[in-house]
Amino acid sequence: MLVKVKNTLWPKRHLYFFPMEEFHLYQGEEVKVKWVPDEEMALSTDIPGFSFRVIRRSNICEIDGKPYKFESKKVTATVRYVTGSKGQTYEVTGNHKCTCPGFTFRGTCKHLGI
Repeated sequence: MLVKVKNTLWPKRHLYFFPMEEFHLYQGEEVKVKWVPDEEMALSTDIPGFSFRVIRRSNICEIDGKPYKFESKKVTATVRYVTGSKGQTYEVTGNHKCTCPGFTFRGTCKHLGI
């Protein structure tokens, strides 16, 4: 897959001493990475020690020569509060996030109920 991405520095290019391109082209396949949110894409690379790059979907202009526009699926998250096993209160949101240390460390926890 060939991905054309807007250069976020382009609007301020006059502030830089070096020339820059308006767009970047990246070749690779989309890979699933647990910690990469839906608003971003992990794209494989052929660079040793740099197996993938993360690209913000809102900056992508084209994929394989076809125009691309990212539509966010963000929904207003519902919030509920749960009490942990040692009496602490944690905030659990509808987008499957929790403020407990277990979620912060592992990305999942028993408070999510999934």
